[in-house]
Amino acid sequence: MAVEVIILAAGKSRRMKSKKSKVLHKLLGKPLIHYPIKAAREVMPNRIYVVVGGPHASEVEEEIRKYEGVTPVYQNEPLGTGHAVMQAAPYIQGKDIDVLIMPGDAPLVSGDTLKKLYELHRKNDALATILTAEVPDPTGYGRIIRSRGDRVLMIVEEADAFPEEKQIKEVNSGIYIFDSNILLEALSEIKPDNKQGEYYLTDVIAIIQRRYGGVYAYRVEDWREIVGVNTRKQLADAHKMLLDRIVNRHLSAGVSILDPKNVYIEEDVVIEPDVVVYPFTSLMGQTYIEEGSEVGPNAILENVRVKKGSRIAGVHLKDTTYPEE
Repeated sequence: MAVEVIILAAGKSRRMKSKKSKVLHKLLGKPLIHYPIKAAREVMPNRIYVVVGGPHASEVEEEIRKYEGVTPVYQNEPLGTGHAVMQAAPYIQGKDIDVLIMPGDAPLVSGDTLKKLYELHRKNDALATILTAEVPDPTGYGRIIRSRGDRVLMIVEEADAFPEEKQIKEVNSGIYIFDSNILLEALSEIKPDNKQGEYYLTDVIAIIQRRYGGVYAYRVEDWREIVGVNTRKQLADAHKMLLDRIVNRHLSAGVSILDPKNVYIEEDVVIEPDVVVYPFTSLMGQTYIEEGSEVGPNAILENVRVKKGSRIAGVHLKDTTYPEE
């Protein structure tokens, strides 16, 4: 079955204490919004819709228009996650598809995890499937109450949880896949009858479960994948985790990185086997390092092609080839 994606990126970014949207803050050289778009592409969607809003809407729209197959959708008032999805509803109306919904500030979820979520959704012929994780500290998250197996009975929000429910460590990630027709039906019924006066997407899950059942959960192995970025501290933490992934990928591919904690490598950098990377080295942009080279210490390379067997250290090079031709 065809699938389309809705990414929610209309938050106000208050806790970032910044004059720009949090989804435009850079993470390893790419804006935060790049990562959920990249991960979502792994489920081969027909289209990706990004819901934007607030004072930074035009800047976010300008960024996402750089991505092929991505359509901006405006949320004029910040009335909750359910309301944000309502803004994209006209784009999926009349389509018999599945809809992946995810936050725009969750850069750590992998495309492989989203594919497994979707596979479970299709395998169970589910109406809704929730990505969950067991976290060390579930404070603030909605708890997942399972009935049996992969089936979900309900999501209990922190404020509504009984003491024994607060002990549950399996939590809602805010990432879901829905049958589009069931999603639209339930969206039309949710109401802002809460203290915030907002439309909650979790209310859609409650309606589907109560009326039809068919709600399932896929628990991701690494809980860190579901962590969102709302503060500068969380941005720094996400930076460390993504950098670890990149470093480990290169190590597994035959690259020697002598001090992994003291290098900076962006995701588009290509390093051939038998390259040695010394401490205090930054590799940025479209840098390509050919086999047998040694780079660093104290080297900053941005969009640099390093030829086979080169030795380079103590330099800052940009948009060039080394050695120069």
